[in-house]
Amino acid sequence: MKQMQNSSQRSAMAMRKIVLLPTAALIWNQLTYQGAFILTNGRTHHDLSFSFERNIPLIPWTVSIYFGCFLFWVYHYLRMAVMEADEKGTDKQKTGHGIVGSLCSMAGRFYTADFLIKTISFFFFLLFPTKIDRPVVSAPGFWCDIVRLLYQIDKPYNLFPSIHCSVSWLCWVSVRKDERFSVGYRIFTLVAAIAVCLSTLTTRQHVLADIAGGILTAELCWKLAGLIGNFGHECLHLPRK
Repeated sequence: MKQMQNSSQRSAMAMRKIVLLPTAALIWNQLTYQGAFILTNGRTHHDLSFSFERNIPLIPWTVSIYFGCFLFWVYHYLRMAVMEADEKGTDKQKTGHGIVGSLCSMAGRFYTADFLIKTISFFFFLLFPTKIDRPVVSAPGFWCDIVRLLYQIDKPYNLFPSIHCSVSWLCWVSVRKDERFSVGYRIFTLVAAIAVCLSTLTTRQHVLADIAGGILTAELCWKLAGLIGNFGHECLHLPRK
């Protein structure tokens, strides 16, 4: 009976973690964006585009990739949350060590990196506000309508580094050396990350500097999250993975 109660409690804790981790990431993302909008209102915004980038065509159908990446993120974030719940539930050495124990897992590293990405991006948005000049989309058609909708709901600010690119790249970075994921899924995440980066150009949502900044931010935060995890291993005297 007691064993069944313990199993039920572990299942409940796992479900809470599966829900809370992605939800916390979403809330912090929104606070980063909306907070930066409010705090930089009325300030001078800088254009980081090169002159040759004006020749990059607007390709309306690629807005499907720009919006479609949200489905990719939801799946990957949920999958990492499930992995974190499984790792914490099966590793008795980490169980009971709370947040520090979570930071030691690969999934914990992913969510730590995500938090660092949004935090660093927030300070960039505040200290160096950027903007982009968008084209006037007057052509008829379904995809042009979607682009116009995008331009209405998403202001041309908070650009450097691109969170679209950094989050997509983080999804790839988090699995590229992890053999627990299939080769097919690892290839998919790489292709998806590249496609999202390109779509930010062809929808005229970002410029090359934003993409480079997003990728570099993801790589840096993944490294920092790894260092934090290693420190957690030392604190708990756990073997490093």
